[in-house]
Amino acid sequence: MNQSSLIPTEIRRNGTAGITIRWPDGALVSLPSEVLRRGCPCAECRERRGDTSHAKPLTGKKRALTILESTAQEELALQEIWGVGQYALGIRWGDGHSSGIYPFSLLRELGSESGEKRS
Repeated sequence: MNQSSLIPTEIRRNGTAGITIRWPDGALVSLPSEVLRRGCPCAECRERRGDTSHAKPLTGKKRALTILESTAQEELALQEIWGVGQYALGIRWGDGHSSGIYPFSLLRELGSESGEKRS
């Protein structure tokens, strides 16, 4: 897949329930909020999923911040999307989480896993 095929031609927010992406090759993908949040690429979410490659801070200090839990509904409520350069999307969730940067390549991968449609 060449680089230009990884740049969507259209991205639509489906309220708080997810996004729909049209790709240059004609694929149309609806990504529900649950799929997007589960695939959040930020270090905190990766750590929750068991990826410890970012778990240890460089300083070796323990975290002083207590993380409060949010409801599943808050965590999955997509509040805002924005472009990050020409390569990714930023997403702000109902619980305030917004540190994940979703490269278009990741969005394409998530779409492939959830079943792309051609139109």
